[in-house]
Amino acid sequence: MTYLIEEKKYSIFLIAVVGSIAILSFPLIFNQVLEAEHLIHVAIHEIGFVLAAFLSVMAGIAYMKTRIFRMLFSSFAFGVLGFGQVAYMYSEILQPHHGGDTFGGGDILDITILIMTILFAVGVFYRR
Repeated sequence: MTYLIEEKKYSIFLIAVVGSIAILSFPLIFNQVLEAEHLIHVAIHEIGFVLAAFLSVMAGIAYMKTRIFRMLFSSFAFGVLGFGQVAYMYSEILQPHHGGDTFGGGDILDITILIMTILFAVGVFYRR
């Protein structure tokens, strides 16, 4: 009985997360398809966001099931990468032609990739 309740809880959680990702991705995908200038480049970032969000959720579920502290760092790492992808795509939508001295979407993505790498490394090399 508890197995079914826990599996249903994770299923509802997964559906809620996938729904949130879809709602967040819709304006990004719709706006970029209409412009169609750098469609392949943006599609790569969108795929990266979906993959990062999926891995973050899966690592979070794995942490909840196993209570391995490393999985929590992995979940945060992929969450930060997903945030970086979204921030990059929204900054490209809002400011498609930013100057050289402004803080653009590429800088945000680079910083979040660095943070993600640090969190993932802590998760891999962490020992109690």
